[in-house]
Amino acid sequence: MKKVITAFVLVGTSVLLSAAESGADALTEKSSASKVTALYQKILAAAKKSPPAPGSIICIGSSQMQNWKTVSADLEPLTVFNYGVGGSKMSHAAELYITNLVIPFKPRAVILYEGSNDIAGKAKPETILENFRQLERKLHTALPQARLYVLGLVPSPGKRFEQIDDIRKTNALLLQECETQPWMKFLDTTSPLIGADGVPKSECFIPGNIHMTAAGYEIWKSVIAPVVVPAEKRFEPAAGR
Repeated sequence: MKKVITAFVLVGTSVLLSAAESGADALTEKSSASKVTALYQKILAAAKKSPPAPGSIICIGSSQMQNWKTVSADLEPLTVFNYGVGGSKMSHAAELYITNLVIPFKPRAVILYEGSNDIAGKAKPETILENFRQLERKLHTALPQARLYVLGLVPSPGKRFEQIDDIRKTNALLLQECETQPWMKFLDTTSPLIGADGVPKSECFIPGNIHMTAAGYEIWKSVIAPVVVPAEKRFEPAAGR
């Protein structure tokens, strides 16, 4: 049994590294559409070449998700595949990723992180919600048993934090939407990244950068793992053997 579980974890880790390495410099909302598309196509090709086993967990989202290189260890013993695409927005996830990086591989659950680049690009929270609804409808229609975990937006420092009101409004809308269905769950990964002084915790972000450090991902783990691991552990392929 240990060999089977190890094999699944190694496969998940190899795909994660392949995806991350294909876009070594994580893209942002300022990246050209062609660069985002090229990265997506590389990740899709890698996924098709070494597809995840049905019943796995698939992560999709923008650079904060793409850079979560410790996801397999953080959510152990779950079988997780990270297909984050730097520079992407909720519209990409709704129109492309859920259709091509998720549904064909028949995961039992999806972990989604999108919205930061939308807000930075001046999109309204209501538009983000509209795209999210498109995504959730596609997922539930194709895979009615699949669960969807939605992560709150990262409160990156600098100019992005000037839009904290829109970040919080987007989170509130996503939370409200997730509460309408038992198979969706919103996780607040925003609040723990803000210090008692009301600003982003400096240790959680790369200096002069919007992306998180290992400390930031430790906070993600502290929020996500206690919810996702107990909920999904019993569905692991080897769990009932």
